[in-house]
Amino acid sequence: MNAKEFFAALFDLAFERFVTIQLTGLVYALALAVGGIYALFAVVGAFEASAGLGVLTLLILAPLGFLLYAVAVRVTLEALVSLIRIAENTREIRDALRKEKA
Repeated sequence: MNAKEFFAALFDLAFERFVTIQLTGLVYALALAVGGIYALFAVVGAFEASAGLGVLTLLILAPLGFLLYAVAVRVTLEALVSLIRIAENTREIRDALRKEKA
């Protein structure tokens, strides 16, 4: 989808075209960046509390939390993309059946 088609779909008030699939990669990258920043702040905060908690957070808690967060975001986005693709395929089937009946 080129820029003209993207903006046309973005401002399509009838929602005939979806932009979600084109934005999914960007949303995922932003979510991972936010998760990484949060993990960094968690490590810094844990080191401010105590050295032992900081090491535990650095080596185990922050990576595990980031991994679980990344999996949850990925699964959610994949479910959303699958739902949109189902809608697109259903529309194609509906249109084909309408042409067949006509």
